[in-house]
Amino acid sequence: MTAAPVTRAPPVHYAQAVTVPDDVRGRPAPHPQDPAPTFPADPAPETRDAAPAGTTRELLALAWPLMLSNLAYTAVGFTDTLYMGRLGVLEVGAVGLAGVVLFSVSLFFRGALNTAATFVARAVGAQDRPGVIRWAGIFLTLSLTGLPLALVGPWLVEHLLNLMHAEPDITRVGLTYARIRIFEIPFVLLGAASLAIMLGLGNTRTPMLLSWLLVIVNAVLAAVFVFVLHWGVAGAAWASLIAVSVQGLLAYLLLGLHRNEYGPFRFVRPDTKELRSVARISVPAGATDLGEVSAFTVFLGIIARLGPTELAASQIANQFASFGFLPAFALSASTSSLLSRALGAGRPDLAARIGWRGAGLSAALMAVLTAAFLAFPHALIRLFNSDPGVLTLGSRVLAVMSGYMLLDGLGIVLGGALSGAGDTRFRLLVTLSGAWLLMVPGAALLAPRYGVSGAWFAALLYIALVAATYSWRFWSGRWRRKTL
Repeated sequence: MTAAPVTRAPPVHYAQAVTVPDDVRGRPAPHPQDPAPTFPADPAPETRDAAPAGTTRELLALAWPLMLSNLAYTAVGFTDTLYMGRLGVLEVGAVGLAGVVLFSVSLFFRGALNTAATFVARAVGAQDRPGVIRWAGIFLTLSLTGLPLALVGPWLVEHLLNLMHAEPDITRVGLTYARIRIFEIPFVLLGAASLAIMLGLGNTRTPMLLSWLLVIVNAVLAAVFVFVLHWGVAGAAWASLIAVSVQGLLAYLLLGLHRNEYGPFRFVRPDTKELRSVARISVPAGATDLGEVSAFTVFLGIIARLGPTELAASQIANQFASFGFLPAFALSASTSSLLSRALGAGRPDLAARIGWRGAGLSAALMAVLTAAFLAFPHALIRLFNSDPGVLTLGSRVLAVMSGYMLLDGLGIVLGGALSGAGDTRFRLLVTLSGAWLLMVPGAALLAPRYGVSGAWFAALLYIALVAATYSWRFWSGRWRRKTL
């Protein structure tokens, strides 16, 4: 199965800054040993024609397929939980634990490869067709890091599962699941790079269709392998391996849809300067993803120590918050892509308008969820569980969440906007300092004294800090000067 841990996970696609050639329009793609390309200081007039409109309609046109894509991954998690629940409590816990480990192993690399979106978007904005092909080929080549990662994967997941000190039976079943699914990582990374390239090209509908294909293939194969062939947890793992592999291969093959416009997308060898440029943007992006998700995982571990009722209340409330993250992360990706394209076309003024417009749309959508949390807390929690303790604590968690949902909408999109401008190291510093120096220690300090509400208040402080810091940074305009 393909369930991801229930955390405040990062968006499926990030957009980061990139430099594109200023003198290769109309020429063949550069040789791998050629110097790394740089941004034009003053784009030619025809380059400006490639700038996006930056309208609300354009933002939403890119964002709504991404919302449905994220919803598809949520549907996969629901299917996984449903199937494993038929096998038993042990299987549910073991597969969930193994899913956390598998998610963590590849998260850094996926986050780094997702930066292909803006490398490509910058070239599109500069009307640099050879640059589009070149940067796409570089990220396709970098996705091959999944091959050595899969080879060391079995050893890695075993040690990570043992570090969690779960009961022996849970570890044993979890290893059965993880040792099969670990071999999907090369296809996961190939798919991540391919889908990010599509986002950079402005194509979000193909990724949406592929995500729902994943849902269908996974659900059908798992039903056959688990309930017809009686392969148990191993059957669920094989179903996910096949479904994810099909998705990754199709994502790469469907890049051919853009062949007539840009030419074929092939694996290319990057030179040293190109690798340095990619590393300066992509490594902080991947580290930001890993740092935030791991912090929220530890955060939920702190809540788990309070007791099963507190953990259940938090998980249920977090499920509802996840629905708010779907449009916010989708708007973050679309805002980043369009902002990067505007910068590639030499329009920082338009890029600023795109960033603020995306943040405003996200905050407005989050405000709707905030109103629901305040108006119907018991009714929402009761959809999952009617235990009096869970209802009481879950309502308190929703009350705290209502205090930061709007701020979170701002922070998610403006963080994506800063990434699209190349400010990835700033985002990394804010994430690591806020998550690990404020949220996690704050939860550890407040949870024993004030219970689950105290722990979530620490999360509120972290999210408020992120939203305020990103808003200040974007308002300052320093991101406009970020180049490679």
